[in-house]
Amino acid sequence: MGLTPEQIDALLSKTRTKGEYVVSLNEFLSSGEAGVCVNDQWKQMGGKKATTLKQGFEAAKDKKEANDGADKVIVKTDEEKVYLINLALVQGVEA
Repeated sequence: MGLTPEQIDALLSKTRTKGEYVVSLNEFLSSGEAGVCVNDQWKQMGGKKATTLKQGFEAAKDKKEANDGADKVIVKTDEEKVYLINLALVQGVEA
């Protein structure tokens, strides 16, 4: 019997992949979006705890592989959801 998409997502969410936070951060920076919900944008990360995601993205901002503008991204948590907000693209907010 094959695995359901939900089972696959659950298994992948518990997998560590080297550099996944930098790759996702760079994808966000390249997207032109002002903000995204990490849990919804990257399903493979959806099963991780909010504190783990926050720490991973905060560390990714300081990596040399991070795209220009990573220092303008803030990582926010709201209950179990994690959000990336690019202050460079938000009007009326100074980075």
